[in-house]
Amino acid sequence: MSLFGRLSRISRERKLQLFQEYMKPTAQEKILDLGAQVSGEGQDVQFIDWYPWKENVTAVNISQEHADAIKKRYPAVDARAADARRLPWPDKHFDIVFSNAVIEHVGGETDQRQMASEIMRVGKRWFVTTPNRWYPFEFHMRLPFVTWLPGHGYLTFSKIAFYSSAAGKYIWGRGFTGSLRLLGAGDLKRYFRNSRIIKQRVTFMAETLIVIGPAD
Repeated sequence: MSLFGRLSRISRERKLQLFQEYMKPTAQEKILDLGAQVSGEGQDVQFIDWYPWKENVTAVNISQEHADAIKKRYPAVDARAADARRLPWPDKHFDIVFSNAVIEHVGGETDQRQMASEIMRVGKRWFVTTPNRWYPFEFHMRLPFVTWLPGHGYLTFSKIAFYSSAAGKYIWGRGFTGSLRLLGAGDLKRYFRNSRIIKQRVTFMAETLIVIGPAD
């Protein structure tokens, strides 16, 4: 396993441990896995693979293909395609909303605020993770120090070079095409009122930020 693979596995395991520790889910509680997907061969275990009471899980992905893959593997799960910025459930419908590394991909600041508002609207409690914008290595594009550039300069730099997981190599001169807007702890505090921000560290500083709410 590569260094990135090992770090990813350790980070994901710790996030699941923290979810268990802080949320203390029970067999009766309704869970929304927002941005859900199943793990492929040789990949890290996803939340939907790990969570034991699948009959009480609603799994949402914006892609119908991902939703269908979840339903095929776990028929007990209510898997469907939906937009995280406009969720089709009434207020406080779920006991817990879990979302791992999704909010940085939904679009700009307005889109991210909308997703945060929807999570707090439909969930009684929430556990949301995202990469730390100020960690000096960008894991999507595998570029060092670009996250310290002013504004969102890492996206400008990615037009010169970035790492493509699909190709298994660095791509030069074509530009990163994924939707990405990294967040810091300050952003999350503004988006998620009455929430606690935990900084999760595997290496020398926190690579991941975790929002746990409500704080009281």
